[in-house]
This record gives sequence, structure tokens and C-alpha cells, in this order.
Amino acid sequence: MSLPAIARNTLGIIGLPFTLWNLSMNKKNKVSPPGQIFKTSLSEVHAIVSGDGPVTVILEAGFSSTSIDWCYIQPEISKVARVISYDRGSYGWSRTKRKTMTSLDSVEEIREILSHLKIKPPYILVGHSFGALSMRLFASMYPDEVGGLILEDAAHENQYVFSQENIKRIKKFKTLVTFGYITSLVGIPRMLKQKIGRKFLAKEYDDSLNYIGYTPGAYKSAYQEYVDSITSASQLLTSRPLRQDLPVIVISAKKQPESWKKNQLLLTDLTNNTEQIEADTGHSVHLENPKIVIDSILKLIRIINHSNNVGINKSS
Repeated sequence: MSLPAIARNTLGIIGLPFTLWNLSMNKKNKVSPPGQIFKTSLSEVHAIVSGDGPVTVILEAGFSSTSIDWCYIQPEISKVARVISYDRGSYGWSRTKRKTMTSLDSVEEIREILSHLKIKPPYILVGHSFGALSMRLFASMYPDEVGGLILEDAAHENQYVFSQENIKRIKKFKTLVTFGYITSLVGIPRMLKQKIGRKFLAKEYDDSLNYIGYTPGAYKSAYQEYVDSITSASQLLTSRPLRQDLPVIVISAKKQPESWKKNQLLLTDLTNNTEQIEADTGHSVHLENPKIVIDSILKLIRIINHSNNVGINKSS
């Protein structure tokens, strides 16, 4: 057991009245999941599955985020395709027994869901921020199943390397997620109103965020995902290059520091069929200007449908 885990459990026992209060608040605020719970080999995964069609769009949320982050995207895309969003680890309504939360873990989890639902390719993969790492890894591991890839203000593996440029930011972030994890049992993050999750979601999800944003599992997942981020970056660094004809759209937020923008440019060289769109937003393009993401997904769906139709015409 790690030192932060020992400190967390010890604090939970010492502050037992606060622990019981926090657990009672979780129970009081509990909200039913908007999607379904799927049992995989190591987890109970909450996923929202909607729409229908020959193309399936997989939505992977960013660090500390969940399936409902796609509340503006999924309903629109569901009109023309099948769409899956889900909660990693113990974020949201999911619960896992996995000891790690790497990008490979995410790929394995979503593959089990696809197998359970008997959903066949082609897949369009959409990854926001940290979630883009697992979508890139998926595309690398299963090149013949992926028809398109969208990287929305995607994290690059370079930012998890302990370089002079990154060290200050990494240490600051480590302090933040470790504090949240250690104090989550006794409810200090709740007292400070520092919940896990993203801003700008539709008002109808306020009650859900007030529940899933304060569960001990959410803070544990945020901590574990941070601890495993170096491993996730290594998985990308050692993965096979993407298929060079794979259509890739890199959506980059303009309101970001120069170091982040520099890494965005690196993503534009992933394939010979990559384009970049600059969005006049902050980091959460799908929440601040969802039309950009919706239009990009629809573009890839049209490309796949056109390609399939051409193939049918050639063979007929």
C-alpha cells in the first residue's frame, strides 16, 4: 500500500465522524446513472449508448471527467450514428478493481464494452485532453478498425516527461491530486467545494455533478490516473505509428499557453491525412463551442460513408 493510501485510511479512521458525514452526504446526493452498467473482467463500467448506424463514435473524456461531459455532443451525433461515452476507473457511476489507470487500461475497458454489445467497426475515436492518449493508442493497436480520429485539445505524451519545462507544473499538480485523494474520505474537498469534474455542463446535470464529483472513488481515480500518467505516456511512445492514410482532425484551443500550442503542432504530423482546426475557446471545446466538435465528427462520418459507397459501387 502506498504512503498516500495509508495516510488516507489513517485520516479516515481518526476523523471517523467526518468520514461518516461524508458517506451520508454521498448517499443523500446519489443520482441514478443516465446510462447502463456493464460488467467487464475487472470493472462495472457505466456507459451511455445511443443512436444507431453503420459507424460507431467512441467519446473519451479528459482527465477527471465523465460520460456526461459529452452532453452537447452525443445527442446530436446519435441522430446519424451509434455513440458510446463511458466513465473510466471509478469516475462517475463506474467502479473498478483495476490497480492501474493507464491508457492501455482504457483501451481494454472500451474493447470489452464493444465486445459485450457486439458492435463492429468502423469506429470514429474522439479523445479530449488526457483521453486523447487512449484514443491514439486504440488507433495504433487496431488500425483496420478505426475510420477516423479526432483529438480535441489533446494532451501530448511530452507533457508527462520530467523535463525542466514540465517539472514545476507536474509538482504543483501532484500536490493538488494527492491532497484531494488523502482528504477525500473525511470530506475536506466537499467542505472546500472542490469537486472532481468539468465546468460548463448543462444545468440539468447539476445534481449528478454534486453526487459524482465528491465520491471517494472519483478522487482515487484522479490520483491513480495522475500516478500512471508517465506509464500512459510511455505506452504512446512505444506504440506503432498510426496508419498514414487515417483521417485525423486536431482541434486546438487558442486560449492555451505557448508550450501547449507547440505540442499541438506535433500532433498534426501523426498521419499524412491530418488537419488542424483552431478554436477560439479554452480547453473544453466540446462544452464551450460544441458545434466545432460536432461538425468534425460529422465530417469523418461522411468520409467513411462515402468510402463505403465507393467500395460498393466498385464491386457491383
